[in-house]
Amino acid sequence: MNLDPEILAFFLPEWEEAAARLAAAPDETAQRRALDTLGALASGAEIGSLKAALRALEPLPEPFDALATAAALASHARAVVEAGEDRPFSANPAAAPDQPPVRTLVVDDSAMMRRLVRESLSADPAFLVVAEASDGREALARIAEDAPDLIMLDIEMPVLDGLGVLRDWALRGTGAVVVVSSAAVPGGEVAAEARRLGACTVVGKPSGAFSPDLGERQGEAIRRAARKAAGLPAEGAP
Repeated sequence: MNLDPEILAFFLPEWEEAAARLAAAPDETAQRRALDTLGALASGAEIGSLKAALRALEPLPEPFDALATAAALASHARAVVEAGEDRPFSANPAAAPDQPPVRTLVVDDSAMMRRLVRESLSADPAFLVVAEASDGREALARIAEDAPDLIMLDIEMPVLDGLGVLRDWALRGTGAVVVVSSAAVPGGEVAAEARRLGACTVVGKPSGAFSPDLGERQGEAIRRAARKAAGLPAEGAP
């Protein structure tokens, strides 16, 4: 997914400055302060690959090579800014990843839910969100144009609902589908119809107010379902 060029222009100098502080940090306390600053910058710019790379440093590994880590983070940030879009993180940016990321389309009429799904997947370097859609018709256009490997699909949407998307996708779409919807209760009629049309699995989503820990709790379920649909081992599996 393309990133805001104006944000990236301000982001890179601050990121490189924080990375330099990490490289020069004399002790663990200073290292953690620099990492906290980097985390805030990555979140502000919504660069999922950098957020995921920083999460992987919690807790700090032993031994921790602050100089090498700072260099890798700075190099990756420069590559993202140059590309104008997020890309999978590699500690050695010159090396090609063993497996390309799962290119993912997020479909939901709620901007909040699209962000939750996007950020949940951004925590796993195996996924890269390449497009979003806010209704079923737009989703079909994105499927045709981007040919995603994975589609995270809501059911209740304007213009064309998720079941309508699935009917078209079953005839000419690509990739796998995970339904993320409060309408498709596991075991219910809508979920059964979604599975009949080819959805790999169904994840419920909450309705009403969002609790403070929703992102963490729901994100785990979303990543688990996405990895299953993409044929990847469960998180943490060898």
